[in-house]
Amino acid sequence: MRSETQGSISVSFVSEPDGAALSGGNAGQRTLNLGSVSNYGGAHTANVQVQSLSGHFVVSTKFGLSIQDGSQHATTATVLAALAAPDSVFTFRVDGITMQTVPQLLQSQAHVGTTFVHRLEIDVSTSLTEKNSQLQNAIIFQIIPN
Repeated sequence: MRSETQGSISVSFVSEPDGAALSGGNAGQRTLNLGSVSNYGGAHTANVQVQSLSGHFVVSTKFGLSIQDGSQHATTATVLAALAAPDSVFTFRVDGITMQTVPQLLQSQAHVGTTFVHRLEIDVSTSLTEKNSQLQNAIIFQIIPN
């Protein structure tokens, strides 16, 4: 995950006490590492959950998204999210909303200056082998001041 500032709005990803740890440098250059997971072995990383279902399993964790406005002109913002590239292997959801390459609405009136907790879920087919199960995608967040 990467933060970027354009104009006066800035976005930072922050660790949540009950979410997977964010690693890396500053808040704009962090990685959400879910570690190794399996349908039967579960997760090997703290605060990463694995739910086994028929034919697939869901890996999930929480993360924080902080929206700030240095100019203090915006009080609310719209939060959109999209997959960086199409993915036919995994299904990504943020707050229960399935991610696509077209931006999806997560929040229409997010209060600027507040950190919001979001839930990331990745649906994995049990037919995947270790060889073809490497995750090669990203989620892009777009923040639009209201």
